[in-house]
Amino acid sequence: MKRKKLKVIIGSLLGTFLLLFIILVAHIATAKPIENAHIQISRIDFDQPLDTTMASQIKDQLHAIPGVKSDIIVKNNVVVYFHDNTVANSQQVFDQLMNKGDYKAQRFVVPAELANAQVCPVIKKDSWSYRFSSFVQGIFN
Repeated sequence: MKRKKLKVIIGSLLGTFLLLFIILVAHIATAKPIENAHIQISRIDFDQPLDTTMASQIKDQLHAIPGVKSDIIVKNNVVVYFHDNTVANSQQVFDQLMNKGDYKAQRFVVPAELANAQVCPVIKKDSWSYRFSSFVQGIFN
C-alpha cells in the first residue's frame, strides 16, 4: 500500500514537472523577436537655450533626415530624438543637422565605462536561464 502511494506521488510529480517543462519550452520557442530592436535614442546638447521658433525649426530639420523617428523632445538646450540605427547613426544625424543650420552644439556621447556596461539587469548572459533560452530558440528558429 505504501509503495503504491509512493509510486503515484512520484509519478504525479514527474508528470507535473514534464508538463511544466513542455509549456516552458513552447513559450520560449514561440516568443516573437523584438520589433524595435534597431531604434536608438540620441541626444544633442546646444550651447544656448532654444526658443520655440528655434525648437520647431530643429524638429522640422530632424524630421527631414532619413531614419529619424517622429519622437523628438526639445527641452531647454537639449534635443533628444529616436532614430533607426540601420539607416543612420547618431553621428550622421548630427552632421546632417549641423549642415542644415549654423548651430553651436555637440553630440552627447556616453562615457566608455557606461557604454560597455550591461543595460538589462534581468538578462545575465552567463546565467543558466539565458543559455537555456538561447538553446531552445536556436533549435526552433
